[in-house]
Amino acid sequence: MQVQENPTVFQTQISSHIQSGIPGLDDLMEGGFIPNSSILLRGESGSGKTIFGLHFLKHGALNGEPGVFLSMEEERQDINRESRRFGWDLEALEKKGTLLIVEEKAQYNLTINELYNSIKRIKAKRVVIDSIPALFSNYPNELRPSEWRLSFRSLCRNLNEHLGCTTIMITEADWTKGEAFEEYVTRGVIELQVKMMEGVMRRFLLIKKMREVRHSRRLQLYEITNNGFSLFTSQRRNE
Repeated sequence: MQVQENPTVFQTQISSHIQSGIPGLDDLMEGGFIPNSSILLRGESGSGKTIFGLHFLKHGALNGEPGVFLSMEEERQDINRESRRFGWDLEALEKKGTLLIVEEKAQYNLTINELYNSIKRIKAKRVVIDSIPALFSNYPNELRPSEWRLSFRSLCRNLNEHLGCTTIMITEADWTKGEAFEEYVTRGVIELQVKMMEGVMRRFLLIKKMREVRHSRRLQLYEITNNGFSLFTSQRRNE
């Protein structure tokens, strides 16, 4: 399998786009995400989904765009401890009111209400939900496909149109509801893949869909470095 390490770069930078802050990513989609959109981030365990989401929020918090991280599984102390190894002081950002970590394991409706209230409290512009399967597992009843579609569409509409947030919605590689209906509702889909090549584990990012922007359609190598999530480019290799 041949891999092109230097990604296809779109030089056009659109100032209104929401920058991810992840080195190498924004140039693959004309400068960033469309504002007030939902992006589905899919990957298997160990692919770096949570780190991707926290990197996105950290960048926003440091650049005038407060964010909310909804954690359905990890404790705040574990998130903070993991983030410190990348040099991110999330506790300091929370004290400044530019980041809020919400831990919820309650019923779906209560969790959603807490999420919306948290967004309004700090006037958040960025949201990460980690994860969609865990969030909907707390739905009061077993969801039929039609109910899943309605609930998921309503969640996206409220976050994007009513609350004005750009949202990363984390999901699992092998988790689907209603034949992956969430792909059709969200504005973009990014997949994180882990492959064994010549006895070495390599990580790849694929922008499967990103509406309203030109974007790379190639598999892109990425790394989890001491600074967080980063796409591999020939320029970084030579630094």
